[in-house]
Amino acid sequence: MRYLFGAIQDWTALYQQAYRVCAPGGWVESVEADIHFRSDDGTAEEEEVYKLCNKLYEEGGKAIGRTFFVHDLQPKGMEEAGFVDIKTVDYKIPIGDWPKDPRLAEVGRFVKLTLENDIEGYTLLLWNNVLQWPKDEYQVFLMGIRKALRNRKIHGYFVVRYVYGRKPE
Repeated sequence: MRYLFGAIQDWTALYQQAYRVCAPGGWVESVEADIHFRSDDGTAEEEEVYKLCNKLYEEGGKAIGRTFFVHDLQPKGMEEAGFVDIKTVDYKIPIGDWPKDPRLAEVGRFVKLTLENDIEGYTLLLWNNVLQWPKDEYQVFLMGIRKALRNRKIHGYFVVRYVYGRKPE
């Protein structure tokens, strides 16, 4: 299961259904991104537009009865469903070409370009239809996000969590 954050009302029920249809001895994997903008040096957490983006997803999720922040729900849900041998692996996905490692810098360039291009699709419905925040402020928000994404002084990343577990024989 991949990238279902914001779509599922009852994560416990989802993992129970996965357990029910999984063959004995079979494995289920859950992959979700934590959409909080993060950094190890505090540069992302200090960026006001990133704080606003986090608020958008927190309040929007509450309004629609779904959460966009599911990292803690993944291992807990799998354990409660009955899976065993549960493993959790987190990957830091850089935003921008700031990493010293050339491969991570290349990944970061693609992530930055993707976010710059797709941020409107990720946020428009929550901003305008769900929360009904001021429409005239939306374009300013988008410009702010894109500016922050391009700021090489911000060493941002997000975490993608892989959780997998086995159904007992």
